[in-house]
Parts: sequence; structure tokens; C-alpha cells
Amino acid sequence: MRTVDTATRQVQWAVTPAMVWFLYVSMAVALGVFAYGIWRHVRIWRIGKPDPRAARPGRRLVRVLVHAVGHAGMLRERLPGITHALIVAGVGVLFAATVVVFVHHDLGIPVMRGAFYLYFQSLTVDLFGLLAMVGTGIAAWRRYLARPPHLDPPRRADALLLASVAVLLATGFLLRGLRIAATADPWGPWAPVGYLLALAIRSLPGDPTTLRGAYQGVWLFHVALWHAFLAAIPFTKMVHVVTSPLNIYCGTLGDAHGVVPPPAFDTPQAALGIRSPLDMTWKHLLDLDACTECGRCEAACPAWAEGKPLSPKRLILDLRDHVRAYAAPLLRARAALDRGDPAASSAILDRLPLLAGGVIREETLWACTTCRACEEACPVSVEHVPLILQLRQHLAMEQARMPTGVGEAIASLETRHHPFRGALDRRGWYRTLPVPEVVSGGAPDQVEVLYWVGCAAAADERVGRVARALVRVMTAAGVRFAVLGPEERCCGDPARRTGNDFHYDALARANIATLDRSRVKTIVTHCPHCLQTLRHEYRQFGGTYQVLHHTELVHRLIADGRLRVPRSPAAVATFHDPCYLGRYNGTVGAPRSVLDRLGVERREMPRAGVRSVCCGAGGGHVFFQDPSGGRIDRTRALEAIATGAETVCTACPFCLSTLGEAVRGLPGAPATTRVRDVVELVAEALGEAE
Repeated sequence: MRTVDTATRQVQWAVTPAMVWFLYVSMAVALGVFAYGIWRHVRIWRIGKPDPRAARPGRRLVRVLVHAVGHAGMLRERLPGITHALIVAGVGVLFAATVVVFVHHDLGIPVMRGAFYLYFQSLTVDLFGLLAMVGTGIAAWRRYLARPPHLDPPRRADALLLASVAVLLATGFLLRGLRIAATADPWGPWAPVGYLLALAIRSLPGDPTTLRGAYQGVWLFHVALWHAFLAAIPFTKMVHVVTSPLNIYCGTLGDAHGVVPPPAFDTPQAALGIRSPLDMTWKHLLDLDACTECGRCEAACPAWAEGKPLSPKRLILDLRDHVRAYAAPLLRARAALDRGDPAASSAILDRLPLLAGGVIREETLWACTTCRACEEACPVSVEHVPLILQLRQHLAMEQARMPTGVGEAIASLETRHHPFRGALDRRGWYRTLPVPEVVSGGAPDQVEVLYWVGCAAAADERVGRVARALVRVMTAAGVRFAVLGPEERCCGDPARRTGNDFHYDALARANIATLDRSRVKTIVTHCPHCLQTLRHEYRQFGGTYQVLHHTELVHRLIADGRLRVPRSPAAVATFHDPCYLGRYNGTVGAPRSVLDRLGVERREMPRAGVRSVCCGAGGGHVFFQDPSGGRIDRTRALEAIATGAETVCTACPFCLSTLGEAVRGLPGAPATTRVRDVVELVAEALGEAE
């Protein structure tokens, strides 16, 4: 009597002993080639410098589950994300089914029977195989018919890989259909795709006995193709099935993004920045292999969108191609270094092209605004910006090649401790306000918050109004604050973002000494660049402080009831997220919460939050003009104006200045449109604005 409990099928139906030998021998060969190919990648990663990425393994595994298995990053773009998810899910279930066969047949554990056989091994496997086929079809349509501009032109190797996946799936279904047709499997309907194929096969003219031979021929082809595909993975772009999950696991945790290690100034033989792949970390080298060439970084890059000579994808691929082309001499150079012969290593490296200004053009590196839009868009945690910054270090400090404006800013940092032209009066903006100054060694309980003003407020009257507005807001909330006054120097951000880490090093150490003498541990700043530097980067020198952005402070003061903000008259505003506040430090809710408490009608731009578009001032660009391509600030200003907002709000002095200039220069822009800092609106609502 046929019952669900008896449901099963014969494993390796019509498979001869010779075919079994072929299966296991070819599998062993494929696994050997696969392992060798992976080792070729691993030995290249090993030439890189150490980079600790093992802390908090639990959180890292969650990242893999969310982004590699759950496709959280991929699904930000619906169609390609769903396409990839269909293929991965289908192949994953098919692989699980193969493991079940192994357990049942090779290990002799009878699991492939009963309801499990029907619901999983038949129905689920069939349906997920069909989903994988659908995903493969969509991928082919998208790559060869739709052709999105950020995808590279079709290549023969890519077509072969996609066709191999499709043929593997198709032959798998064909095998199931042939078996069901030949054996009249009573449980065949539980595998609907295979069963429909079986019905079609039975309707064909010919001798049914030939089905056995056809099955054997298709089986041999299927096994050979699968094992060839497996062996080829490490030597094709399919290696990302290994490298991408690994790269996601090793990605930067938290919001300490874009922090590069300080150069070893005390080691004469050490290169400043990245001169060759040996100066890269193993994570940098893993990034190169993890790239899937999807082009999302390129599509998100504001420099690329304006026609500037920077494609984050091309930068990664050019570095990857260089490393692979010169793998043999690079391995020899690393071996010489490991055996204590730096002269031999340098002799080998001197014969290779320079990375900064050679493999990667100088203008490409300077086009980057360090906004990290590329990294935010990347679904596999490739970290482009640290690479670019360290390549800039080599350009600036080893080759002394940098744009004119950058050179002037660095010269000012060296002589005046700020990046602007001329003298700078750090007391000028608050001479008419009761702003106390921190006294070195003073009692910390007298100062609740140190206000780190930054250079822009002292140099630019427009930004100075933001500083005065924040002072009035803190005074209204009863915050005990003070400033450093003349003791404050530039935090060093302009030097670090332009690769001039020698000057950054001196500024950072001097500022940390000043802050430690003041004994103040809580700092507030209205500049996201100062926020990033003080909060994350000073930790490399032992400077550990609690650092708040001024929107975070105002949000807390309102939430704690210390600041009561009257609701403003009805107004329409849009908020532009500064890159160093949103993407770098994950602060997107605080400024919006403050605007909502003010009662303004807030309209979001299409690209907002962590997907905001750079104003174009980051990465040192506020100090020099990039003549190539269009203007990034103008594009962002157009997006803001398109919302119909009367006020364009931001929370960064560079964004304030850049967008203000861009809005004023837009033909047809409403004359009443204002670019304001969030805290200025709060001060106005309190009735204390200038």
C-alpha cells in the first residue's frame, strides 16, 4: 500500500559503477583545482600588512547573514537584488538537496523518505530550481538586452558563466524528468517541473527503453559540467561566492569608517602611504578580489556622475589587474622582506609601476571627495576611500604632487595652524558674547561641554553666525560650556584627507595635549569633519573623548526637557545630510527630529540619509577647484530646489558655504530660498537670532 511514509526514490538510478567512479574522481580533481585556485588568492592577500579584523565575531556573522545570505545590500536595487537572491536561494537549496543525498546514500542514514522527501527533496527543490532559472533569465535579459550603463560591456567569459549556470539547472530538471518518465515514479507529481517534463518526454515518439541511455548521457554531461564549473570558480569572477561573504565578515564595524592607519614616520625604510601592493593591508587586497563588478559604486559616485575622472569600480579593478599581472615579483618582494632583505625587496618593487600617479592616475585620486557613497552602495563591503587616502599620502608626502590650493592650505596649517589664507582671530566671532574659555588644568566640573569651534567659524562670518546661534541655544538650555579660544588649532582634517599626514600628525598630537590639559571629556562641534577626527581618528594617538555633533546635543537637550523650542511659523524645509555626519557617523535622525520639533514641513530629497549626495566640498575640495567635469554642488542644489522647500537645511559649515553659493548661482532659483544650519532655525525660534 502506498502511503506518505513510504515515499522515496532510488538514488543513482541507471548509474553504472564506472559512472560512479567518474563522479568521485572528477569531484576530487575539481576540489583539488578549486583549493589550489583559492590558495593563489590567499597567498596574494598574505603579502599585505596586518589589519585586525577578527574582533566581535558574533556581530560579523550577523553581518554575513544579513548581507550575504539575506541580500540586504543587494536589495537596495530591487531588480538586480531580487535576481541575485533568486539564483543564490535556488542554488543553495539545490546544494542542500545534494547534501541530503550524500547523507542518505553515502553515509547510510535514511533521511530521504516520507514527508521530508516529498515536501523538501521533491517539491521545494523543484520550485527553488525553477526560481533559479527565472533569476538566470532575468540576469541574461538585464546584461545583454537592458544593459544598464554602470555595467561593463558584455564579455565572453561572463556569458559562458551565465550559460553554464543555466545549462546546469536545465540538465538537472531534464534528469528528473527522464527518471520520472522511465520509472513511472508514483511520487513524480510532487516535483511539478520534473513531472511536466516527464509528461512531455512520454509524449515523444520513440522507444521508451532509450530513456535509460539518454539519462546516462545527460547525467555524465551534468556531472562533468558541474565539476568543471566548480574548478573554474577561483579563476573567474565567480570567485566572489567565496571572497564576498568573507569581505562582508571582515568589513568595518560601527561608524569608525574611513580611518586610515598613521604612517610610520619613525621607520626610515617605510613608504609613506601606499607605494606598492606590499604597502596595502590584506583587507585592501581582499577588497580587490571581492569586487563583483556590479557598478553600484560607480553609479553612486558624485564625481563620476559629473564626468570627473574617477570611477570607484575602475579604480578597484585596475589595482586588482595590476596585482594579478605582477603577482610573481610581488611574492618575491614579500619573501625578501620576510627574510630580512629590504634592499632586495625594494629592487624588485622599483621595477614595477607606481600605484599612485601610475596605475591610478593623479587626477583620479584628487577627484574623490571622500564622501563614501561608493562604500555605502557596495553590497560586499569594499572600502574604497581608505585606499584612495593612502594613495594620496604617497602622492603628497613622497612625490610632493598635489593641487595648488591644497599646497596653500597645508602651508597655512604649518605656519598658522589653520588652512585658510591670512591671519585668523579665534576670538573674533564671540567678542560680543559671554563665552568662557577653558583654562588649562581648570576644574572639569565647572565645564559641562567643551565647544570645539573649528577653523571655519573663525575665518568665515557666515559660519560664525552658526557658532553664535549654537552659543545662544546652549545658553538658553543652561549648558555649562567653554571654548579653547586661541589654544584651539585645526583638527587636521584638511591635512589627513589630502594625504598630508605629517602635518595632521603634528596637529593631532598638539590638540590632544591641549584637550588632556583641559581635562574636559565631552566635546560638541558643529563641524562633521571635526566630529569624525575628534571622535574616531584621535583614538590612534590615545585621544579618547565623548564627541557630539551639535544636532545631537540639541536633540538631547530637547528630549531631556532642558530646551523648550517654540514651534516656528509654517515653513517648508529640506535637509541635506553632510557625508561626514550621515555616512561616516550614522547621524541622520537627530537633525530631522529637531526640525520636526520646530514644526516645519520637512520634504526629503530623493537621495537622503546615508544615501545622500555629497555637496562636493569634502576630501579637501573646499580648498581647490577641480576643473574636470561638472559641479557637484550645483547638482545637489538642483535636487534641493526641486523639493519646493523655502529653506535648505544642513549641519556642516562646508555644506553651508558650498550649497549657499550653488543656490545663489542657479538661474531661476527662487530669490527667497535660504541655506541655513539647523541650529540657526532653533535660535530663531527662541527669538534670539541676530
